Amino acid sequence: MLIDSKRPFFLTLTFLIVCLVGIVVYQQYKKIAEKNQVVIYTGAGPVKINVEYAETPEKRISGLMNRSALSKFSGMLFIFPDEKMREFWMKDTLIPLEIIFIGTKGNINEITSVKPCTPDVLNCPIYTSKELARFAIEVNVGFSEQNRIVEGDILEISGF
Repeated sequence: MLIDSKRPFFLTLTFLIVCLVGIVVYQQYKKIAEKNQVVIYTGAGPVKINVEYAETPEKRISGLMNRSALSKFSGMLFIFPDEKMREFWMKDTLIPLEIIFIGTKGNINEITSVKPCTPDVLNCPIYTSKELARFAIEVNVGFSEQNRIVEGDILEISGF
């Protein structure tokens, strides 16, 4: 009989521990999810983009190579150590993209559409920013127009 009286206590304790662990895991997930999201503040309101970070030379070189698709509100954020003219080469890029160039203070200074490269790598054009850029985001072609993103809008990077 003594064992049965302790069962509700252990069930309640187990339930509380599971709830506490669930809350902690959710909080950590939320922090990670926010870190992988940028916001562009437009005249029409904020636009959230889920991004992969390209902060190392290796990741910046590979970029979105060999991707057959990109989700609607997704992209790749290129983080450079300094602000200067940037060059992008679309080698092995299979989908048409837009590159949003951003200065150190977060101002969007250029949006340009880029085409996938043909199999003849020698004919792949190099796309150079017209102004200094510290960041760049590659998104699906047409993304900026669909979301009313224009030059002068502001980028916010959480957790960076």
